[in-house]
Amino acid sequence: MARTGIDNPWRPEDDPDREPEPMEEWVDAGIARDEAEIWRRWRFRLQAAMAWRGAAVLDGLRAAQWMTAGAAPETVNEWRAAAIEATEAVSWHELGFSVEEARSHKAHGRTPEEAFEQRTASHVTGAVAYRRTGRGPAQKFIEAGVPGQIFQSYTSRQWLDDEAVAWAKEGIDGAEAPIWKALGLRPHEAGRLVRNGASLADTVRDWWQADIPISEVADWIGAGLTPEEAAAQRANGIRAEHAAALRALRDDPTL
Repeated sequence: MARTGIDNPWRPEDDPDREPEPMEEWVDAGIARDEAEIWRRWRFRLQAAMAWRGAAVLDGLRAAQWMTAGAAPETVNEWRAAAIEATEAVSWHELGFSVEEARSHKAHGRTPEEAFEQRTASHVTGAVAYRRTGRGPAQKFIEAGVPGQIFQSYTSRQWLDDEAVAWAKEGIDGAEAPIWKALGLRPHEAGRLVRNGASLADTVRDWWQADIPISEVADWIGAGLTPEEAAAQRANGIRAEHAAALRALRDDPTL
């Protein structure tokens, strides 16, 4: 089935909720066609749209913004109670703040960026202290030679374990690492893409446009193929299992 509008690439191909219902069902539910078209363009199912409308979010674009901010129909009023609307909530969320933290900072007159700078300064101070004392979780980042800006993207999210270090070593920003991981990629594979000039957004777009199932993307990338090459291989009957086998060979340090 040809995709239209904005898709959600994290849903598996066999997810029955992947595609919106036909327009007639939206109209029968009492939603005007022009409004329904917006909801459907943003890949909302009717039930989800009705839930957002019940929370007084009447526009599909605005609902998509709230979802980007990590909100749901049941929690959107927590942001509104803090006098934070969708576009601002996205900034707070992307900078790693919960609604409670955002409410506190906003009450003190701070913007998301100002709050982030304050928190980053605190983390950096701690890292400097660690360099002097030899204590703290930042040591592995320091020993790995992680650049300061990348290091801050992890400390701002309080993600300092070995997995975080592995992603940071590859130059992957802390905000993007979970999405690369959701694609099924390993740190060194994402790092190779980034070093070759690929961005996360471009990668998701290119593989989506090539109509490669999201569950296969990591294996094709790991095998060293571009979206176009993977699509050609699939058209010739080459299965993702072959790509997975080649990926495993490339990852074998003994070869």
